[in-house]
Amino acid sequence: MVTFTELANEDEARKALTGLLLPAFDSEREKLNRIDRWWRWNPKPIRLKKATAEHRMLRDMGHTPWLHLVVTTLAQTLYLEGVDIPGDDEQGSRAKAFWEPWNRSRMSANQIALHQAAIAYGTAYTAVRAVESVGNGVQSSISCVSPREGIALYDDPAKDTFPQLFMRQHPLRKDVVAFELWDAWNVWTWTKDASGIHFGDVTPHLAVDSGGNPVCPIVRFTNQLDLEGRAPGEVEPFIALANRLNKDNYDRLLSQHHNSWKVRTATGLDMDDVSEAEREQRKAILAQDDILVGGADVKFGTLPETVLDSLIAARQADVEELAAVSQTPTTAFGKMVNVGDAGIEESRAGFYAKRNERRKNFGVSHLDTLRLCAAIEGRMDDASAFNLTALWEDTDTRTMSAAVDALGKAAQMLGVPSEQLWDMIPGVTKTRADSWRQWKQEHPDVDALALEAYGSQLRTTTPDDPNAGA
Repeated sequence: MVTFTELANEDEARKALTGLLLPAFDSEREKLNRIDRWWRWNPKPIRLKKATAEHRMLRDMGHTPWLHLVVTTLAQTLYLEGVDIPGDDEQGSRAKAFWEPWNRSRMSANQIALHQAAIAYGTAYTAVRAVESVGNGVQSSISCVSPREGIALYDDPAKDTFPQLFMRQHPLRKDVVAFELWDAWNVWTWTKDASGIHFGDVTPHLAVDSGGNPVCPIVRFTNQLDLEGRAPGEVEPFIALANRLNKDNYDRLLSQHHNSWKVRTATGLDMDDVSEAEREQRKAILAQDDILVGGADVKFGTLPETVLDSLIAARQADVEELAAVSQTPTTAFGKMVNVGDAGIEESRAGFYAKRNERRKNFGVSHLDTLRLCAAIEGRMDDASAFNLTALWEDTDTRTMSAAVDALGKAAQMLGVPSEQLWDMIPGVTKTRADSWRQWKQEHPDVDALALEAYGSQLRTTTPDDPNAGA
């Protein structure tokens, strides 16, 4: 791929849009739409030969959003709630400034959809640009983009932090689409209608990297990025298995609908001299609770109902296979296992490993996004800080008593400051823990004051003081 430095004019920008970005986007559209149908619980229906309306109804009833559950279960464990900056002051002033663009852009809520898109499709994006603020100078803004709305082109998709070009499209109204093209300096805009593509405007985004070099301010969030730049999501690899599960449901519903009760039979009935209407009437009588009496040659019997155990067992086997290959706890699919705490923890070990891997990937991308924000706002020390740690909300399933007992032992037996453990209490957010720490700093207890005063007195004595050490 050609490495772009700057699009000099509208003609170059238009050529990049129509010659590179739109063809690349169109080539991905079919795959992303297929993933979207399975993620958004609306897959193409199972093909049925000689299907009646009744068969189609049963098929549609069997659709279950299995892959939506795989994505959601993982996304619900990924809530970024802060950043740790080594060497920050006791009030965390630097961390608060670093975190301010996050709050301003409402990312506490927007991160949920961002993570879900990255997990489902394999890729999602954040875009950072400068916005004017009255009285506060230049501020930054973060927006989230689905891969079904935008595409980024990289010189090396496996290694590059920032792309060469990025395109985003979104509908304005019926038959009118807006395009944005981002390069290392500007955001170019067009609108497309029935008469063609019309140029709109060009606006600088003011983004630079930690070295002050202009970059395209797009950060990629990947579910799993390999060394060849491929980033599969959590839907596409399991479509065939989810389709099999829908077929399991259809087979069970078909048997349940037609063959889940005993069939009563009567043989030897003389119906040679009766009309078709009378035959149907006798069948109806046999199907109801009335007693049908016949002659000596008439024999009555029943056909057993279809046993659904094998169909249910096949479905359960496929559910467990989906749980295994997607590293999703079987409890997420409704199966409860009567095992102890250690067994439950072991059964979720694969899921926790998968969650921790996504936290590593997404955490780096979130920090890259916030560093871009810092550079736009002129905080170059923060923009060049690569020793930061993303802090994630604790979503492990633990009881309050077990967690507090473990944290208490960490404080007493290992000497960990208790104030630093408050964030790890289930249900306590980092914001709440920070407010506790601030309150404790502003309201020290008597023993702490006495100890501080005694320490100050010791520090002020000199070795020549005859009372030193007394």
